[in-house]
Amino acid sequence: MTNSLKTLVWVIFEFVLIFVLLSMPGSDIRGTSWMSVILNLPYADKIVHMGLFGSLALSIFFHFEQYSNTSLQSTRVKALTLIVCILYGIGMEFYQKYFVPTRSCDVIDMLADAIGALLALPFFDMVKHYKQPKAKSI
Repeated sequence: MTNSLKTLVWVIFEFVLIFVLLSMPGSDIRGTSWMSVILNLPYADKIVHMGLFGSLALSIFFHFEQYSNTSLQSTRVKALTLIVCILYGIGMEFYQKYFVPTRSCDVIDMLADAIGALLALPFFDMVKHYKQPKAKSI
């Protein structure tokens, strides 16, 4: 399996994982003992949202990095990736409002999703810069 196919499978997995986690009724999530302890911490829900959407954006960035076509590594593609992640977060909040019992549409969750995705970009650039081979001096 090629690296680009592996990263594509991971991106699809992340989309599905986010959908499944955000489709769980709130009572199901808080019913688990260790999970309820974590989610009762201040702002834990927002941190989870930031982590999920930051991870999604990172996986998409790494997926496009696998291709030799430099146009897939452009700023435009990264911006479109961020837009897709943010719109997915907004869409999931409305999905929760209308289709998931005991869950609601929370603007602060949308903001946490967007912040997570946006923070993924400088983190990706930092990792990419770190992994690039350094030029040897003569």
